[in-house]
Amino acid sequence: MSTTIAAIATALSNSGISIIRISGKDSLEIANKLFRGTSKLEPNHIIYGKLVYNDEFIDNVLVSYFKAPHSYTGEDVVEINCHGGNQITKQILEIVLESGARLAEPGEFSKRAFLNGKMDLSQAEAVINLINAKTKTETRIAANNLEGNLSKKIKELREELVELMAQIEVSVDYPEYDYDEVEPTSITSLLDRKIGEIQHIIDTYEHGKYIKNGVNVAILGKPNVGKSSLLNNLADYDKAIVTNIPGTTRDIVEETISLGNIILNISDTAGIRDTEDIIEKIGVEKSLKILEEMDLVLYLINAEEGVTKEDFDILSKIQNKGLKYIPVINKIDLTQKMDLNGILNELKEHGIKEPVCISVQENSGIEDLKNEIINLFDTSDLDYSHELVITNERHKDLLKKSVGYLNDAKAEINNGQPIDIVSIYVKKCTKTLGEIIGADVTEDIIAKIFEKFCLGK
Repeated sequence: MSTTIAAIATALSNSGISIIRISGKDSLEIANKLFRGTSKLEPNHIIYGKLVYNDEFIDNVLVSYFKAPHSYTGEDVVEINCHGGNQITKQILEIVLESGARLAEPGEFSKRAFLNGKMDLSQAEAVINLINAKTKTETRIAANNLEGNLSKKIKELREELVELMAQIEVSVDYPEYDYDEVEPTSITSLLDRKIGEIQHIIDTYEHGKYIKNGVNVAILGKPNVGKSSLLNNLADYDKAIVTNIPGTTRDIVEETISLGNIILNISDTAGIRDTEDIIEKIGVEKSLKILEEMDLVLYLINAEEGVTKEDFDILSKIQNKGLKYIPVINKIDLTQKMDLNGILNELKEHGIKEPVCISVQENSGIEDLKNEIINLFDTSDLDYSHELVITNERHKDLLKKSVGYLNDAKAEINNGQPIDIVSIYVKKCTKTLGEIIGADVTEDIIAKIFEKFCLGK
């Protein structure tokens, strides 16, 4: 890690400023080759001056120097603030590279920060989550984890489990000493508490994944029930083609919209019906297959036509899969109240949840539908300014694995096994928890995490 790296740390565009970041033992030497400042570069100072290469003026710049270990990466770091233009920014980077640095790999600055102890692995992952955040809530969660909320909790859990292992080992290895004997009941009680604490964190993932990745929503129903019109209404522009000809939508049309603090990834699907049209048939198959990837299904029923056997068949499939769904009766402006009540009663008799009644044409009931979606994915009970929430699948999987080891330890106690057998599973749990913060993690995992970062981070 002795090489000096450089990259553009800001978006490459025509803007007010751009920043070229340099990190490594030769950072200051490279800067001094190129910079003619109003004063000498000093740690934690921003100096104004000129960038010169081969006696040619390049740009007026501001240069800051951070001396190791007091920098983002823990190494000597220099940041050059130049005018924000594509060409000038790329030219200065090329000059820096020609002066002794090499181009940084994606996430290499943050990787060096991790390897130099400036942050742990969960905090490094919070950095990329913060950069990619799409909502204020996601930003708050990422900021909390960058501050170390998850790290602190994991370290606390590990310390208590390590202490338990030490007590077990002392009890087994030095029975002649007057130490308090470790009782199986007290171990079980401690394990139950730790399982509960870890499970509480795992339970936040359901909200966390929706906040980070959005809610995958499919608009499903027979042809000509208003699926594409509903998508256009929610998106607030004409995303999908709308005609009165059944089967217009033959492929999945996708759009992402914000609804409060929730991101909806909406898929408008081909109308489901028996058809001889080969292209439409492929679209129908896609519509049914996409259910496997959905968090929510909006199933549209045509109020004019009423609820049919095909509708009940598809709704039954949705229920059997255990999917969250909202039945939506559309075109209520084209039917009598008596007929609408008949549809509502028929749905109730078949055990279908209460539908939302709308008219996309008249923009009626849309707010009710939006509120129903928000209620299904409500996160108002979580205090994002303080509460620990996980959004990374890697963290969730490792936490579930940790709970599994603690349950194995409990099972050994219940089976009357010696308590030193218990410590084997507790040790596996502490190692797995350590993978979350990088205390026990392979180079392959580290590389995989940091390759998701941008070049300048």
